Amino acid sequence: MTQSSGSGGGEDSQRWVDRAIEALDRGQPESAIDLLRNALTFDPNDARAHALLSYALLESRRIGAALVEARAAVALDPNLSVAHLVLGDAWLAHRKPQRAREHFDAAHRLDPSRPAPLRGLARFEAFYDRDDAAIELLDRALSLDPEDPETLVELGQAHLGRGHLDEAERYARAALELSPEQSNALVIMGHVLLRRGDVGGAREHAGWAIRAGSRIPALNLIAAIKARESLFLGVWFRLNSMLAELGPKAMLVLLAAYVAQRFLILVLQDLGHPRVAELVSYAWLGLCVYSWVAPGIFQRMLLREIRSVRLRGDF
Repeated sequence: MTQSSGSGGGEDSQRWVDRAIEALDRGQPESAIDLLRNALTFDPNDARAHALLSYALLESRRIGAALVEARAAVALDPNLSVAHLVLGDAWLAHRKPQRAREHFDAAHRLDPSRPAPLRGLARFEAFYDRDDAAIELLDRALSLDPEDPETLVELGQAHLGRGHLDEAERYARAALELSPEQSNALVIMGHVLLRRGDVGGAREHAGWAIRAGSRIPALNLIAAIKARESLFLGVWFRLNSMLAELGPKAMLVLLAAYVAQRFLILVLQDLGHPRVAELVSYAWLGLCVYSWVAPGIFQRMLLREIRSVRLRGDF
């Protein structure tokens, strides 16, 4: 996304674009937004600058403005692969996956030798929880460029989401060997260590990721560490991690647990223990409420971390 390739708009515009790319590579999208706006004052018709601005806005979670900029980029240059790529991501952020796929396909047709469009198609598959298809596309992307840190990171994230900790670690380490300050790879390593019970190592990686420029992913890791250490959220975190490691089998485990508790209640009632059966029913209900409430508490914890960073202005 942030590779330098062709531009329009003169030396003044290009100088601002180059500085914005450096800011994006450091994980500083807000700085990039200001720099790209400066570039567009010199050349309002620079499609690539509009595309990069859209990417920076997406990184800052300003998805409405990102969609406007991405559409402008495609309108200005329909043959610019990166413009279609970022428009696909903008549509995904708006939960319009079919529109997103059209632009990921267009980006791939325009530039079939680059891994980025295949990564976009992998994100489309992941939107529908088609993890196997997503990983297959990422493997294809890696075959185009085996030393692309972004592809390695997305493969690490995909395997982490499926609970494949060894694979997630392998791809994260490979990305870090190529780019030691790859902040998202540091975050993946932190999550791997946290799931293995190494809270200190996870916290250390979160700190490194923040110093490397990571914002939301690193704060998410910090919130996960706090959840792991929390008396209330600790059980939920461990259960959630266990289910993640099971992958598609998790639904079968949950269904089996439901059937087991219903069977136990019926057996207890038949044996003349209605009060015990009632307690089992209440316990199951309590577990369901807990699993419903805990993610919301985790999200509020994450938002508090994000607000605290904004208030300090460290980034």
